[in-house]
Amino acid sequence: MSKVNRSGSESAQILVNHWRWLQAQGPSYKLQAASCKRQAASLTRLHYRDIVSYNLKEKVNNEN
Repeated sequence: MSKVNRSGSESAQILVNHWRWLQAQGPSYKLQAASCKRQAASLTRLHYRDIVSYNLKEKVNNEN
């Protein structure tokens, strides 16, 4: 997987973790948490093909 693809996947995970943290902080952070969740979903959609391709490669490698 290229450096760019890894970076996108890592960014999505960071955003999801940050969203969870914001949500745990209370009601004042709900708008920020919702925005972070939307960004994570957007990154997932953007890199979906790369994620599926990586998962398929991992599955093939694990079967051997």
